[in-house]
Formats: sequence, C-alpha cells, structure tokens
Amino acid sequence: MLAKALAGILLGLPLSMALISLAIWLWPASSEAVVIPMLVAFFPLWTGVMAATFLFTSGARAWAWLAVANLGAFAALYLAKQTMPGL
Repeated sequence: MLAKALAGILLGLPLSMALISLAIWLWPASSEAVVIPMLVAFFPLWTGVMAATFLFTSGARAWAWLAVANLGAFAALYLAKQTMPGL
C-alpha cells in the first residue's frame, strides 16, 4: 500500500507535469490562452494518477508502469518541442 502511494506521489507528479506540458505545447490555438486552465487541470490529473496507482496489483507494478509512462510522456514532449513550433 505504501509503495503504491509513493509511486503515485513521486512518479505521478512528473507524469502529470509532462502531460499538461504536452497538452499546452500541442494546443492548436494560442498557448498563452490555455496555460492557466491547464494549470488548474494539473491537480485533478495528479490526483487521478495517484488514485489509479491503487488499481495495480503490487507496488512494483505501479512503479514500473509509472516509470514507463513517464519515459513515454517526456519522450513525446521532447519530440513535440523539437519538431513543432511552440510558445
């Protein structure tokens, strides 16, 4: 139980930050207009990630899946920043 909670807190934070950053970066209209609403959406997203970690059968699985999700999210963010015009 503690491992799942720590995974959700420690790996859910960068995952949520990467997903929100990716959404801001990929937003089709002006990015400045959506920064504040996306920042407001950050905490519910992080809370959802933390809650979802309790769906895993073990703490090790939660750590592994969140680590892979973080790598994927940050790779997508890096790719978006390299290939698309941004802020």
